[in-house]
Amino acid sequence: MRNRVVLGLLPLLAVVLSACGQHNGQQRGGREGQELAVQVVRPTIETVPVTTMAAGTMSSPHSVTIAAQVTARLDKVWVHSGQMVSKGQRLFSLDSASYRAALLEAEAKLKGDEAQARYSAGQVESLKPLVAKQYVTRQTYDQAVATAQADRAQVEQDRAAIETAKLNLAYTTLRAPIAGRLGVIALQPGNMVQANSTDLVTLKQMSPLLVNFALPQSMLSQVLALPKSGNKGSLEVLHEDATQVIGKGHLTVVDNGVSSSTGTISLQGQVDNANGKLWPGQFVTVRLRLGSLQDALVVPGGAVQPGQDGNFVYLVKSGKAVVQPVTVALTTADKAVIGKGVKSGDEVIYPLPARIRPNAPVRVLQADGQGSASGAGNKPNGAARP
Repeated sequence: MRNRVVLGLLPLLAVVLSACGQHNGQQRGGREGQELAVQVVRPTIETVPVTTMAAGTMSSPHSVTIAAQVTARLDKVWVHSGQMVSKGQRLFSLDSASYRAALLEAEAKLKGDEAQARYSAGQVESLKPLVAKQYVTRQTYDQAVATAQADRAQVEQDRAAIETAKLNLAYTTLRAPIAGRLGVIALQPGNMVQANSTDLVTLKQMSPLLVNFALPQSMLSQVLALPKSGNKGSLEVLHEDATQVIGKGHLTVVDNGVSSSTGTISLQGQVDNANGKLWPGQFVTVRLRLGSLQDALVVPGGAVQPGQDGNFVYLVKSGKAVVQPVTVALTTADKAVIGKGVKSGDEVIYPLPARIRPNAPVRVLQADGQGSASGAGNKPNGAARP
């Protein structure tokens, strides 16, 4: 009896398995034939700058170490560490009492020596007619003349001493020789400052700044040709990771020799730093413009893919994603200049969907997200296939 029941169920089981197989086959066929929604761009004709990248270092064109020129006690600090200062701004004051006294003493001495010089000159004038009448000897007259000359020289010496005293007094106030940013202030009021040996602070010019970098010697001819081509060697300074432009400038110096150890030529540029984003000593990436390509055929850089046989892009042809080999003449941060492989009217798929594959059926999305006629199949009026 049990055998008859099992034999009766076998036809029913075969029907169920057959239906499941047909359903799975329909699902696989549906996935394989499903269209990918894609966006396309058409290559554009542009003028593309030809640039080269190099690692660089920022530096200040003018750095000054502020040190006292006279020995005195530090009386007052008028600024703070890291402050931006203007040219001529007061930075430090030294105790000036002894230098004021020295100036007063020099002025007093000048007055006394001027009186003595006037007396000596009067003596010479008195003896001059007497020596002609031989009332006094020639020797007496010559001695009076010599004394008058010595007194006049002493007056000149006193005047020079007054100028020195004025300078020393002026040195007790230290001012910024250039505009820039202060470093860390080394001393505070009350400390003794020695002339020409105690450094108080370093002052650096912050705008414009210099950028120093090097290029291979093979590019020397291109660099030297920049002035002849009318290009001043414009350059951009980017963050160290080359993600953002933080300064612009131009090439100013090409070194007069190639490094024998590295085979590179050193260059220097001047960069405006009005926004204060650049800092002396900072590591940056330099992008130097060497020229430009006219009438270049350009596609987005992300549209070009590497393959075993070279670079390629996906084109939309007859509703399918077709692999098209291309030759890339130049790449920039976000663009690729195509030498061969595509034309200006081609539809290049970009951005690339994750599931794209050669000859996959596609439908092109318009800017509003609706399907366009490129992937519409045989629907009337170019309607997109669901």
